[in-house]
Amino acid sequence: MTSDVPMNISSLPRKARPLALAIPFFVAAAAATEGQPPASQMLEIPAGELQTLACPDLARICDPSEYVERTVPIKAFKLAAMEVTFAQWDACVADGGCHEESSGWAYRNREVHPPCVAGEVCQYPFDEGWGRGERPVVHVSWEDVQRYLSWLNAKTEQTYRLPTSEEWEYAALAGADSRFPWGDALDPEMLNCNGCAGDWGGVQSAPVGSFPANRFGLHDMLGNVSEWVSSCVPLNEPGSQQCTSYLYRGGAWSFDAPNIDPRRVNWNYAEFRAPFLGFRVAQ
Repeated sequence: MTSDVPMNISSLPRKARPLALAIPFFVAAAAATEGQPPASQMLEIPAGELQTLACPDLARICDPSEYVERTVPIKAFKLAAMEVTFAQWDACVADGGCHEESSGWAYRNREVHPPCVAGEVCQYPFDEGWGRGERPVVHVSWEDVQRYLSWLNAKTEQTYRLPTSEEWEYAALAGADSRFPWGDALDPEMLNCNGCAGDWGGVQSAPVGSFPANRFGLHDMLGNVSEWVSSCVPLNEPGSQQCTSYLYRGGAWSFDAPNIDPRRVNWNYAEFRAPFLGFRVAQ
C-alpha cells in the first residue's frame, strides 16, 4: 500500500518561514562526536510556520481535490544533519539493539551477502552490494527504526525520535518561498535522483553529505533515500487513532526528477522495507 501527492504540486504554495535564520546556504556538517554512540550531528531548527496543504479532517485520507491550505506553527527542534548510515545501524546490530529473529534481511534469492554468513539468521539490512559505511542505511522498516531509536536513547540517555511530517517539510524547505530550497527549478547538481547529475542517480544511493546542505545545514533532504517520519495514516474513521501506515518523505535515488518535491508524500505499512528508504533522527 502506497500513495503519493498528485504531480501537479508545482502550483501549490511553498512557504516555510523561520523566526530566525542565521546559517549560510551551504554548510558542511561536522562529524559525530568521538567516543559517543553513532549519531549524526544534531542541528538547531528555528521555530517558525509552515504553509502547506492537507485534508480538512486530519483523521482521514482525502481526495486531493479536498485539500485546504493550512498554516502549521513549528516549534524549535533538532534534526540530524545527515541520514542514519549503515555504520551507525551496524553498531546497533553489533550491540544487540537492532535484532529481529525472523528478519533475514541480507538474504536475497537464497544467496548470502556480507556481512552475513551461511547458516545464520542475518540481522544486518541488505546494502544492495553498494557498500556500507557512510552510505545511508536502507531496507529498514518503520518498526525497525523504533528498535534503533530505543537503543540510541538508552546509549545516550537522550530522547531521539523521528521528525513529524510537518517538521520534515519545514526543515526541507529551510525558509524558502520557492518550490525547492534553492529555487523554483530542480537543480540536478543538488541531489541524487534518477535523471540528476553524478554517477549515482537511478543506480544507487550516494554516501551521506555528497551534496550541498540547505540553509539549515541539512544534507540530502531531497533525493538519495526517502525518509520515514513519525506521522501515520489513521483508519478512515472519525476520531480514529489507530495507524494503518506511516509516511515517508523526500524522494530517492530511484525517483525520476519530476517526482522530487518537498511536498510529495508517500506512505506504506510499518513493516515495509525497500532499497530506497531510510531515515534521520530528530530531537
